[in-house]
Amino acid sequence: MSSRSEPPRVDFITTHHSTTYDYISPLKLNLAHKHILNTGTAWEDGVGYATAAAFARAGASVIVCADLHGISDHLITKLKSAAAEAGHEEPLVLGCMVDISSPDSVKALHETISQDLNGRLDIVVNNAAHMEPYKPLLDAEPDAYWRTWEVNVKGLFNMAQAFLPLQLSSRASLGGSCIMINVSSSGALSARPGSASYRSSKLAILRWTETLQMEYGDQGLLTFCVNPGAIKTKITEGAPDTVRNALPHRADVAGDTIAWLAAERREWLGGRYVSCPWDMEELMNRKEEIIEKDKLKIKMVF
Repeated sequence: MSSRSEPPRVDFITTHHSTTYDYISPLKLNLAHKHILNTGTAWEDGVGYATAAAFARAGASVIVCADLHGISDHLITKLKSAAAEAGHEEPLVLGCMVDISSPDSVKALHETISQDLNGRLDIVVNNAAHMEPYKPLLDAEPDAYWRTWEVNVKGLFNMAQAFLPLQLSSRASLGGSCIMINVSSSGALSARPGSASYRSSKLAILRWTETLQMEYGDQGLLTFCVNPGAIKTKITEGAPDTVRNALPHRADVAGDTIAWLAAERREWLGGRYVSCPWDMEELMNRKEEIIEKDKLKIKMVF
């Protein structure tokens, strides 16, 4: 059952969810025959795995789970079981190791999975990320600080260079979905001491995504950013306990929302920001306002 509440601060959507809810249920989606690449999937309590599970329950045919640490056979079995329990045929689930900050590693991933994808790639979810330990700038360790940018920004560049051509060709020849969802963060929209590299990298993703939509939208690409919510996962281990223990959302609200957004092409969302805890029905009801006033994009208001 979903937990619904009014957020303590003003937000674009007034109804928030901390857990999944019926409107976005993967059991209502149809992702049959879709081929999906999802990064950052190693941990069962993480957003990447929750997203892969949502795709499995929605009937996706091929799910590639790529992560720096790979993914265990146990979790692959659970994904297949999730599909069967939802009444779908068992998907092909591929577990792969990749360091998205390395062009060579991403190229090797492409070569590894190309045969299994069989010339088709519908949906890419760029979820893999890195967060440096919470420290002020002069106390930060330079390699850890810049590793955040190497993964969060350069990593998305590497993934797009390797896999966007396949998405575009799938769209042109097979009518593929050609949807790329980049996972940003609510931290992109606020500043707090101790996490400057993470927050600024996630802000960069917003503008990068908007630009990518402008460059390739006419060829069929639909790309947008999501904030998964404030979730206690592996990536937050560098944050103080007072921060981690106050995080209110569960990974399933992110995973199910991402699958719901990927299940249908909504051209008007191209280049925009969506927060997974938002109520999606309320968001859909504000479509005309969003289009008319060009909302949910990064702007400086004078």
